[in-house]
Amino acid sequence: MDQVLSQAEIDALLGGISDGEILTESAPPEEQQQQQEAIQKEVTDFDFIRFTKGKKERLPALEFIYDRFSKSFRSALSLFMEREVEVGPAPAQYVEYSEFIKTLPLPTNMNIVVTENLNGFFIVIFDAKLIFSVLETVFGSATISPARIEGREFTKIEFNVIRKLIDLVSAEMEKAWEPVYAIHCKYSRSEINPNYITMVAREETVNLNEFTIEIGDIASWMKICMPYGVLESIKGYLVSTPSREDMEMREKWLAKMRERVMDIPVEARAILGRKKMSLQEFASLGAGNVIMVDRYVNDAIDVEILKKTKFRGKMGVYKGNKAVRVDEIIQ
Repeated sequence: MDQVLSQAEIDALLGGISDGEILTESAPPEEQQQQQEAIQKEVTDFDFIRFTKGKKERLPALEFIYDRFSKSFRSALSLFMEREVEVGPAPAQYVEYSEFIKTLPLPTNMNIVVTENLNGFFIVIFDAKLIFSVLETVFGSATISPARIEGREFTKIEFNVIRKLIDLVSAEMEKAWEPVYAIHCKYSRSEINPNYITMVAREETVNLNEFTIEIGDIASWMKICMPYGVLESIKGYLVSTPSREDMEMREKWLAKMRERVMDIPVEARAILGRKKMSLQEFASLGAGNVIMVDRYVNDAIDVEILKKTKFRGKMGVYKGNKAVRVDEIIQ
């Protein structure tokens, strides 16, 4: 019974432990190190900025655009190669550009296409097997053999094939985008090393669309990469999918606006000649004076619309009225 502590002794013991006056038995150093390592393994860094950049708003109209593109590109490529081609779109992804280029083989074929009225660009990447398959078809091969990827650069002939493919992609992209936002595509340049494309920051988020392309027994792919910043500038057009009724209504409005614009009156002037003179010369003019202008009788006459020269022609008579026959259109 002498070993049983009273309540006062228990309270004093607990108070001493909490105040540090009484030392408790600590874990061995090895056990403490294992506990610390376990805690470190459970804790990981979380980059809030990177997470926010990667979490992008869904753009339904963009899915509509690339679905239209895959169907029209399938028809255009089949017609170009004169054989059946299957094109299948994969779900769109939003990835960091640095992560995307890590998945590309070296050398690779990256083509920059500028969208002039969108003030942006997109990158088209072709699988080497697709290029070699098209190349064999262009040169009349009845069958397509598996390509031998040797890690070499593309030849001039192969680049000519790539340019034809880019022209196809550009034409079909313009058609696919037309119901949502009209764009005009223009080829800029090609690169074989992703590090040479400095128009996109490595940490920037891009919209990535991949298409599987099957030509006979050969399966290949094509990828279209567009910076999210370019899409964000027209996000208002991409947040909703255009319906058939919307497209018909838009066409009616465009036709009506075109009709109204054509009814706007404009002022047209046929300039027979010009003469610069001082105020003193002008004040001294009187009846019977002759003013020498900068044109001869047989010289072409400028026709101005809103003070800008748009046409050039000859003076004459039409149905009893003085007229100018348009011989040249000034751009």
